[in-house]
Amino acid sequence: MLHVLKRIDPLHWLLLALACIYGVALFNHGPVPSMEPRFAEAVREMLARGEYLVPIKNGLPYIEYPPLYFWLALAGKALGLPLMAAIRLPGYLALLFWCGWLVRLQRDLFPEWPRTLYALTAVALPAVLYNFFTAQSDSLLMLGVLIAFTGFARLRTDPQARRFPWELWLGVLLATAAKGPVGLAITLPPMGLEILCAAFLNMQPVMSAPRGTAERVQWLVKEGWRMAPLRGVALALIGIVPWYVATGFVVNWEFVRAVLVYQNFTRFISGFDHLQPWWLYAQTLWGDLLPLSLLLPFGLWFGTRYLREFRWRMPLIWTLFTLLFFTISASKQSKYILPAAPAMAMLALAAIDPLFRSENLHRLVRRLLAGFACAVLLLFAAGVFVWLPLHRDRLGGAAGFAQIRDAVAAAPGRVVSFQWPRSMTLFELGSPMPYVRSSRALYQEIRDGRIRPGDYVLVNVKYLSAGSEPDTLKWLPAPTAPWFEKVLEVKAEDAMVLYRVLPGAARHSLPDTPEPAPAEWWQQFDTD
Repeated sequence: MLHVLKRIDPLHWLLLALACIYGVALFNHGPVPSMEPRFAEAVREMLARGEYLVPIKNGLPYIEYPPLYFWLALAGKALGLPLMAAIRLPGYLALLFWCGWLVRLQRDLFPEWPRTLYALTAVALPAVLYNFFTAQSDSLLMLGVLIAFTGFARLRTDPQARRFPWELWLGVLLATAAKGPVGLAITLPPMGLEILCAAFLNMQPVMSAPRGTAERVQWLVKEGWRMAPLRGVALALIGIVPWYVATGFVVNWEFVRAVLVYQNFTRFISGFDHLQPWWLYAQTLWGDLLPLSLLLPFGLWFGTRYLREFRWRMPLIWTLFTLLFFTISASKQSKYILPAAPAMAMLALAAIDPLFRSENLHRLVRRLLAGFACAVLLLFAAGVFVWLPLHRDRLGGAAGFAQIRDAVAAAPGRVVSFQWPRSMTLFELGSPMPYVRSSRALYQEIRDGRIRPGDYVLVNVKYLSAGSEPDTLKWLPAPTAPWFEKVLEVKAEDAMVLYRVLPGAARHSLPDTPEPAPAEWWQQFDTD
């Protein structure tokens, strides 16, 4: 028996461990703020309404993401999985495929490494574990980008290849279907830059002898044409363009403008709620990619030094382009650069070779890295198997929402949200949930009878505190008797207060606060 176990491929052990950890996590906890409630609520509403073309949240079309992840979650639900397991399944399957493609990419570029070193150390990075752990379409983007660059590496290291590069373009197709145009933006330009460098800097695997400018341009065109860009881009767009057209007719063309232009171009330029300084990734990268982040500076230096070698050049350009692309963007989150995590992990590990000439020392460092990765996975497993079940009622404020539900059940009434309700609120309390955008709108709806005595107003505490200046976001004047009764204050996802509307509220004069700014055109949809 032991002899048989020893013969099992280490990669299979890694995949089995990940499958067990993430398989248990499909079922043993509620939605993790802030991403999972979005997908859980949208899928729940799509099923309840029987509307499957466009994600729906609080009764409105949801413009944050293309539908691929939602559709895969619906498929999981059709297989009989509970809702939370269904929305996590696509990300967990993506993780297993991601590990397999890491091994495939290492075999093409660094076959001398231990077979599972790259996959083991890359998957054990904190940000990678977390982003595959929570339901979100970035997991499919990460997988698609990795598949695309693996196909690109195979094409570039086989000058005789003449067949259509299916692996490359299927990866771009997945990345684009998962996140929209960004899937094209972070794959094709760095590939083009790599070919351009090879053509004009006498780089491997093509230029064995000096050539003239005309020959270089000729080779550049030939090598670019080997990628079959026309057929490839057409294939990649199949995953998203038909959906844009269909939603234009079914919803309206403003929806297409919102999900395509607003989400991908306007937010890139202006940032909105993800506005961050240009140096954000220099701050977040170290913790997100620990411990390989400690080796990354050496990997970048050696990648530059050995730029003529394709196996160094490709991950270097992949890394630098991704960092530059999202640094230029005004909208930033630490997870945005994770599609380049395989490239950064490869550079970090490759840096060991020139650093340690002694084979014994080299072996020691490899074992230390692999041991650290195993320790991280064990710690992560303990969190999944032990910590999450013990804190199930606290996760996302589930216990606080249960108190709100109990209070409303004891004295039934309609719940109205002051300001737009967040996804966790909708998931726990149900939708559609009416809301008001300002104090003036609240008191006007009470005077008009649209909000009646006995109804409830749920408000985040941040909308209660106010300075001396009128504020359209705040509840002014403060809700007090004889107009409102404070029912309870709880810690849900945020600290929230539930008020009950009293009969005297209908006689309250409209507050002397400014009218809220007119709604933007995209606010006819849910942007979360």
